Amino acid sequence: MSRFLQCLALLVLVSTFQIGHASELSITIEQAIKNNYKIRVSEYEVISSEYDRKKGLSAFFPTINASANTKWNDSDTLEKENYTSTKNGYNSNGYSISLSQSVIDLSKVYNYQVGELDYEINLLKHHKIINDIIINVVEGYFSYLKYHSQYIATESELISSETRFKHVQRSHELGNVAKTDVYEAYAKKEGNVRKLADIEKNLEVALLKLQSTTQIKMIPSVDVKISENYENISTQEEQDLQGYMLTNNYDIIIAEFNTQKSIKTSEKSRSSFYPTVSASVNYEFTDSNNSTGTDTDNIVYSLDLTLPITNGGSDLYTYQRDANKIEQSNIQYEQTLDDSEVSFKELIYDINNNVNSMRTLKSMIISNYAVYKGSQRAYKIGTKTLTDLLGAESNLYNSIRDFQENQYNYIINVSKLKALLGPINLQEIEQLSSTMVPLQKRFDITLLEQFKGVL
Repeated sequence: MSRFLQCLALLVLVSTFQIGHASELSITIEQAIKNNYKIRVSEYEVISSEYDRKKGLSAFFPTINASANTKWNDSDTLEKENYTSTKNGYNSNGYSISLSQSVIDLSKVYNYQVGELDYEINLLKHHKIINDIIINVVEGYFSYLKYHSQYIATESELISSETRFKHVQRSHELGNVAKTDVYEAYAKKEGNVRKLADIEKNLEVALLKLQSTTQIKMIPSVDVKISENYENISTQEEQDLQGYMLTNNYDIIIAEFNTQKSIKTSEKSRSSFYPTVSASVNYEFTDSNNSTGTDTDNIVYSLDLTLPITNGGSDLYTYQRDANKIEQSNIQYEQTLDDSEVSFKELIYDINNNVNSMRTLKSMIISNYAVYKGSQRAYKIGTKTLTDLLGAESNLYNSIRDFQENQYNYIINVSKLKALLGPINLQEIEQLSSTMVPLQKRFDITLLEQFKGVL
């Protein structure tokens, strides 16, 4: 595994499995795997395809049938010469046993092979669904944390703007500030109210989707720490990851199996033109208590050769249709490769952009905080206007929200990349998840005094 993959597991999905309070996401994933509707439906689909596979296998075993019968025979014979009538009534009993076996029938061979491929495809789809659900939980969990961090920051900004509005309103009543300052402070406060409502909506929707995926009522209570260990994906690492994806991506593997299935289906259709050979043996016994009291034993051995000649072109059209689907499957495989590579490239760009933006956003927070503190002091002594102070405050909180969004988007994008690369290694994630902390309920702006040291 490349250094970047190890870094991904360590930096991003460290929260997935661990002991104590940070095992919350582990439990959430377990519940999602257990309860999610898509996974449950997929399980039944795999079971059904297993039965279909066994059904195809049964065609290679002999067929044995047994039957028994009893008959009552009643006859009345009239002789025309002397007009005499002879009546005869008797019953007869019998039973038969037959055994038949297909000796040569290639359609059954190909039918079984198609059933095998169907089973493998459904099993792969099932594992892909589980993989996607795990990543959906991780994405939903961190989306909630992203909106939560933005919510408490915006809530803090709203509290600050409400306090400032009351202060400006009181100062206007005392004749110290103009009415326009009151309007400006009020507009700022109401803008924060609207902004908070939008974030709250996003927060509730993220929680709703997370609970829908897991089918449990839970609210995330742990969060990740700010980390310095974000790295760009180098060109060499990108090439290694892309090669890994091409051999392990679920969509690509499923597309390969679908192509194989199309080939086998075409061969199955073509086999309808081939002769078939079957053998059978039938034993029949009849016991009749008529006037002669006859018993009959009859054994018939049969070896049948069937050569198809024509059925109106139905088999030919079926073969042409299935042969056409081979090219269709090849095109779909190429499309899957292209789509996967586009998604891969897009995630690489997004991740590298997240990493490159991280340091810039850190610097912006530090600079905007310094400007905000300076504007506060300058406003008090009258060298800065209220507009200057409000602008500095907006810039500060906007940079905080941008940083938070970028950090969680980085985590989400790396999660998506790991899903694109193939199966998720839950044990690896569990071993590395040890850095989550209790979720912060309130945003303390004074902590930005230490922000420079943290970053």
